[in-house]
Amino acid sequence: MKKIRLILLLAIASLVTVSCSILKTENTEETFLWKVDDGNSHIFLLGSIHVAKQNMYPLDYRIEEAYRGSDIVAFEIDMTKADPMLFMKYMTYTDGTKLKDRISAENYEKLRQKFSSMGMTESMFGNMRPWAAAMSVQTSMLRGAGYDAALGIDQHFMTKATNDSKKVRELETVDYQMDLLSQFDNVGDSFINYTLDNSEEPETEVDRMINAWKTGNKAELQHILDSSRYEYPELEEMYEKIIDERNDNMTKKVEEWLKEDKTIFIVVGAGHIIGERGIINQLKKTDKYKITNF
Repeated sequence: MKKIRLILLLAIASLVTVSCSILKTENTEETFLWKVDDGNSHIFLLGSIHVAKQNMYPLDYRIEEAYRGSDIVAFEIDMTKADPMLFMKYMTYTDGTKLKDRISAENYEKLRQKFSSMGMTESMFGNMRPWAAAMSVQTSMLRGAGYDAALGIDQHFMTKATNDSKKVRELETVDYQMDLLSQFDNVGDSFINYTLDNSEEPETEVDRMINAWKTGNKAELQHILDSSRYEYPELEEMYEKIIDERNDNMTKKVEEWLKEDKTIFIVVGAGHIIGERGIINQLKKTDKYKITNF
């Protein structure tokens, strides 16, 4: 699976529920959970994988305890407020533009065949933006391999927060995420190429990501996420905006929330937390917080 699809997966797969009971057992492995303490209040940051299988659960008891002890739960976006019509607004063209106008004839034919195998006619995908078409194919392939966005870490806690009547916040908005993705029609062929070239066995890379997550292996997950960044320089602007700039903005929001006298449990894509420009490293560089990885 190429970097572009991993970026999209981490960025919007959560836009596409399960609660479980946890048996407390001894566990010495690190997780993708951090506690950030400013001396007066603290927050928890949990790096999420947006799609998973049932065998992802139960989660490490320390993660569930951090959730239970928090006053507020925050996500990249609050999907309970999402309007399906808003997704359609951003995923499709409404000005007469067609998907075939934005990608090569060769890629359009490959995509047509792929959608046909999925039971979709041209009238169902002809108005899609390139990124939305690519994600539709990828989502179908992942579902066929047994992965489900409803079993993702963020959805797990979204469901729990709703059932537990916890207050919910969002770091971003659906409008912001959708508008951001819509800015990259100019690399539509790249979205399609990378998706179609690697759509037959999507589980291999995702399995590696999930295994890294379950064992707390930050270096391995970072390696997976970084593997293609420098291989495809034409995508650097997209990477900068979809990952790096969002990391900067989310870090600022986290610092604002740390000023409140509340315990907040934040669930955000793991790719935003780790790495040189990830949220945790940016917070460490301020030298203002005690940061603990569980």
